[in-house]
This record gives sequence, C-alpha cells and structure tokens, in this order.
Amino acid sequence: MTAVREKKPFFIRYTFKFEDGTQKVFEACLDSKTLRVGTTPGPAPDWARLEYSQCEGCSLEPAKHPCCPVAVNFAEIVDAFKNIVSIRMADIIVEMEERTISKKTAVQNGLSSLMGIYMVASGCPIMEKLKPMVRTHLPFATSEETIYRTMTMYLGAQYFRMKKGLSQDWELSQLYRLYEMVRNVNIGFAERLQKASREDSIRNSISHLDVYAVLLNVGALKKVDSLEYLFAPYLESAGEIQPGDKKDAV
Repeated sequence: MTAVREKKPFFIRYTFKFEDGTQKVFEACLDSKTLRVGTTPGPAPDWARLEYSQCEGCSLEPAKHPCCPVAVNFAEIVDAFKNIVSIRMADIIVEMEERTISKKTAVQNGLSSLMGIYMVASGCPIMEKLKPMVRTHLPFATSEETIYRTMTMYLGAQYFRMKKGLSQDWELSQLYRLYEMVRNVNIGFAERLQKASREDSIRNSISHLDVYAVLLNVGALKKVDSLEYLFAPYLESAGEIQPGDKKDAV
C-alpha cells in the first residue's frame, strides 16, 4: 500500500520594507487541513484575556479558553507596529506558495489584510466560517473582488451542504447575518485594543490595525447585485449550458 503523504503547512508571509532600510516580517503558518494557525508561544499580554473585553456573541468559555485566540496571535504584531504611523508608506510583499504579490502602500492597508488572516485562522468560532477566504487569500483586494469572493464562498458552502443533505440558503439571507456577527467581532476586537492602548501604552495601535476594514462590512455586502453584469452570458436563453459529448469538453 502506498503511504499517504501529509500535506505541508500552508504559509502566508508578509514583509513590510520601509524607506529607511528597516523591515518587519510576519509569517502565518496554517495547517493544510484545518487552516488553523499555530498559537504564538510565550506569555500573553493582559489585554488578551478573554474576559478583558469579550466580543458580543462569543461562545468561548473563560474556563476553557482563558485568552482570546485572536488576541494571543496578534499581540506580537501590535507590539511591532505600536510606534509606526498607520499612513507611513512601505513596500509590502505577500508571499504564498502559489504566488507573490507586492504593493507600495500605507502600512495600515497591509496590516488590515494580515489581521484578516489571524482573525479567521486563530480559532474564533464566528470567524472560522470565512476560512475559504484565507485559503484563497487575496491581499489589497478591491471592494468588488471581495464581494465576489464572499458570494462565491458562500454559494460554494451551500453546494456542499446540499450534497450532505443539509438545508441550503441560495437567497444569501444568512450571509448577511453572518457578516453582522463578523462586524460584532470587529467592533469587540477594536474595543479590546482601545482599552489596551490606554492601559498598556500601545498608543495608536488601533488606528494602525484599521479594524473596520479587515473584512467586508454589512453595507458593502448588500451590493452583491452590482455584480450581475459579470454573469450576463448566463442570464440569456443562449446562456444555458447544454449537455454534449465528452469530446466537446474543454
């Protein structure tokens, strides 16, 4: 019997290069199957305790989860950027196994993208439903790209639910509810960092993280219908795909 080869971890590396020659590098190494990122080793800061500022709707119990898993993994990044102005320009390079993407932009734009990875892949029960977005990570995405990826992610989930005999939501009604919950997490995490900045001298970290831009907000999500033009070929009578011979398959 041929041995099954384990998949190697999936990594996403962010490098921030500044004009003065300094740089900061962060690598998220995710399990190839669970898409969980390993917990940052070492003692967690006080503001990472779950009860310090627990998000609305969080189902984690302090007895089992003394610390917020997102906060634990993000503490190192908060500390690294606590003295860097959010609008400072940097060459930001994002490396993955499949490709490398780079852009010269404000630090906060790279941080919001990086933060999105940790918020989804750290074990937050609400954010985990967005894991397909992490595996197909697209840094510096436009609003239209993010709406498209979100819609296709959710419809893909409905397809797999259908195959399992579970209920489906083809109207996307629960997708809006999901992102309301995501927004609550964003707000809760922002409040956590605001408290930390007062008590732990993190200074302007909350402005650096640009929490409200991490993931698609509810208002933007309601613009799904604006993508209809992309599907015009499918919306005409001639757009129906007819069964054909196998030799006709692409």
